[in-house]
Amino acid sequence: MKRWLIVVGREYKTRVRKRAFIISTLLGPFLMVGLVALMVFIAMTTIESDSKVLIVDHKNILTYTLQGNDGARVPSCSECFPPRDFLEYRFTNEALTTEEFLESDYSAMLELDDGILQSAKALLKYELSVPTKVKSAIKRDLGEAIERLRVKNESSLDYETYKRLKVRVGLVTQDVVTEDQNIENKSGIGFAFSMFMFMFILIYGMHVMRGVIEEKSSRIVEVVISVIRPEALMGAKMMGIGLLGLTQIVVWSILSWILFMGFGFYAESSGLLLELMGDQSSQLAATDFITYIESDSELGVLLQVDWAMMLGWGAFFYVAGFALYSSLFAAVGAAVEQESDAQYLLIPAMLPLMFSYMVNIFIMESPDSTLAIFCSFFPFTSPITMMVRLSVGVPWWHVVISAMILVVTVYFMVKFAGKIYRTGILMYGKKPTFRELARWLMYKNR
Repeated sequence: MKRWLIVVGREYKTRVRKRAFIISTLLGPFLMVGLVALMVFIAMTTIESDSKVLIVDHKNILTYTLQGNDGARVPSCSECFPPRDFLEYRFTNEALTTEEFLESDYSAMLELDDGILQSAKALLKYELSVPTKVKSAIKRDLGEAIERLRVKNESSLDYETYKRLKVRVGLVTQDVVTEDQNIENKSGIGFAFSMFMFMFILIYGMHVMRGVIEEKSSRIVEVVISVIRPEALMGAKMMGIGLLGLTQIVVWSILSWILFMGFGFYAESSGLLLELMGDQSSQLAATDFITYIESDSELGVLLQVDWAMMLGWGAFFYVAGFALYSSLFAAVGAAVEQESDAQYLLIPAMLPLMFSYMVNIFIMESPDSTLAIFCSFFPFTSPITMMVRLSVGVPWWHVVISAMILVVTVYFMVKFAGKIYRTGILMYGKKPTFRELARWLMYKNR
């Protein structure tokens, strides 16, 4: 067996057997599912908690006093303020003092002034922050009440006729070439891919740097390079750790699929699926999990994504992106003696990676913009940004050109990093400057 293969096997085996790696690999998908479930539970808990809101109508604009019922105030438009499980209204024309409000059981107090019809703004007072769901319901109900009163005062039309004349336009976006729809939702899946790509490249790239620093500080590398060339040692270390990351990605993908299908089976067998479908269950010919996914406007995009293409190109861009950045991290590790000394060299090495992650937010909005195309071609950002463009559909030649540029860049970057590694791995006693690193690149192979 070639010596560099022995190094690859050692780097892989010593790390894959560690308890931390095994636990993170097996529990990672479960933790993510648990986090999502926790967020849903918190959201449901927040929504289900009742909010009692006192509406103070100082000028009797939207309310009136009900005769014969102890002077209780009611809204002029009772259907504008419907009862909800999470929201209850009370009406008055006198505001509570701060002390009275704090001692009451009201969650919030909404004050309407005499300019409410013109400004359509009201003051909402609270002690504890009001849930977004409740605030949205208040704005919707109050807006309908104001709109109804405006129509009554300024138009000869009755409100029901006015509502029928109102039009809310909905746009269904479609690519004229591929005829793909739901581009916005697909870009979210691409962003999730890019997020994991960023995470794995950064985490395992840092593993490479720490491994190089550890071997250099313990002087083990002085023995190893007596039987293997420094460049081959660096490449073998990168390959072993890169395979470790690829192993975790594969295991996470398989476990995620098993969890997804397992939840579907549980939803079908326990009756949870019928609860999720609600009224839709009587309209669909079948009530299986896949049918439910297809019928949902947001979840249906999961079945429209070309997963084979995403996973295939995702594996390529991970391997190429990892090779690109891990070579940089290996060079940084060889140039310093301890991890704390590497910070000033890590910043310029990590800037393109951080930028590509942040710019993905804008690429999601406009995947065919000049910025998106440039970032998907630029080799230091393409492993992250191209995943968003792939999810929404991209010309095949864009992907090919991006891959070719990335492969060529990886070749030269590994070559340059190898020169720094060969010189710096045996250098002790001082921190190299950027000028010295540039001088190392000029050294000829010995």
